[in-house]
Amino acid sequence: MKHLMLSTSLIVATAVPAFAGTETEATGNAEAEVQIQTPAADVSGEANVSGETQADTGTLEQEAEEMANEVEAEAEELATEAEAGAAELANEAEAGAAEVEQEASEMATETENAAESMSDAVNPDADGPAMEPLAEGELTAEALTGAWTYDSKDEHIGEVSQVIVNTNGSVEAVIIDVGGFLGIGEKPVELTMGDLDIGKVDGDIRVNTHLTREELDALPEYQAD
Repeated sequence: MKHLMLSTSLIVATAVPAFAGTETEATGNAEAEVQIQTPAADVSGEANVSGETQADTGTLEQEAEEMANEVEAEAEELATEAEAGAAELANEAEAGAAEVEQEASEMATETENAAESMSDAVNPDADGPAMEPLAEGELTAEALTGAWTYDSKDEHIGEVSQVIVNTNGSVEAVIIDVGGFLGIGEKPVELTMGDLDIGKVDGDIRVNTHLTREELDALPEYQAD
């Protein structure tokens, strides 16, 4: 009986360490397994994060490149429109300048033709009709006013703008507007009857003077009382 109990105790004592070792090994294996798996899981997570970051970076770079291309395309379009607008304005300005130049040329031609016509009208040549003397009673202030006047070279110098009569009602002097052009810049000067030769040409009263244009321009300006 004692021998049997002793054997049983030996069996239990021998089995307990065995179970204890088994448990320790199981625990160690579990911890080792956890320790081994945990770094693997962390590395995988870091790899996933890195991959996602690279993917996001690639997407941002692609979007930035697309935006840059759009901005560049818009800038080129604006530059093209601005260039076209500048060319159109330049063409319009050139056309306007040409039109103004043409109008100025036409006006100059018209003015020259008008001056020639006036010269022909107021400066008859030597072959034209001679100046006829006035009949008695034709030399009146009303008839003289507005009469065209010519200098010693038979060039038109102005018109009679005013007639001065004496107390007897006779013409004493005339005021002639000389100089200027087409009524602009004229100066009134006084000429006595001794400086004048008055007659008629083709029925119109004409006033001639022996003074030259330079002498007329040198006369003082007439001041009415």
